[in-house]
Amino acid sequence: MQLYFILGDDFGEKVIGNLVNLPNFCKACNLTCGHCRIKYESFSSDICGVDLIKGQLDAFIEEPERYLPRNPPKCDVILPIGIPPDLLTTLPLLVEKTGAKAIIVPIENRNWCPPNLQKRLEMDLRDIGVESAFPKPFCSLEESGKKVIDDFIRRYKIGKPLLEVYLEGDRVKEASVKRSAPCGSTWYVAQMIRWNKIDGIEQVVSNAHHGYPCTSSMEMDPELKDTILHKAAYISRDSVLSAIDRACIRQGIILPKKK
Repeated sequence: MQLYFILGDDFGEKVIGNLVNLPNFCKACNLTCGHCRIKYESFSSDICGVDLIKGQLDAFIEEPERYLPRNPPKCDVILPIGIPPDLLTTLPLLVEKTGAKAIIVPIENRNWCPPNLQKRLEMDLRDIGVESAFPKPFCSLEESGKKVIDDFIRRYKIGKPLLEVYLEGDRVKEASVKRSAPCGSTWYVAQMIRWNKIDGIEQVVSNAHHGYPCTSSMEMDPELKDTILHKAAYISRDSVLSAIDRACIRQGIILPKKK
């Protein structure tokens, strides 16, 4: 699978850093690093192009196609991250040039892709036989029956976080990442919850999520009726709580009920 990134925000660099998996990408544990990410291979050879949208662009861009990369590479999936909405309108044209089969538009800030634009793009891309996803935030991306996008999630093990934990008494002894948030934060969360009591695990996850840090917007999103950052935090928390529930069933552990 070949991935083509068009970046207008630093968040995109985090996603690429996670996929490339350089030895110094994650510094969560500093000197006590156990090299947990060695289990996650590098997908650098799958990244066929990265173009940056540089400079301060006007709020309204006339002839947005002029700002597109002139010679985009042939690819399977285009990931435009944090580029101006007016440039997103040119995605069908970009599909013609690249032969892309799917487009994933992460929304970490509500201004990146307003709902009306999203609906228009979904229709335009569907009409030309191209899959699309607009996860808000990126870590909410799940399999949905779209072949190329589902293959993307399975191959790179990114999207909605999935953890497995092993419990010892009332503590998390081990945690492993089966699928990470695209920015890589799930690897950090997995290390931070180790040897913490289950009773206080939600606060530990919250601290880890903010400490990574999550860079989603803190502005109220009318569609979510909450901030995108809060939604990302809930996703991270729920992934850990679900992993604990599965571990209890698997290990035959009955936890005391919360008072």
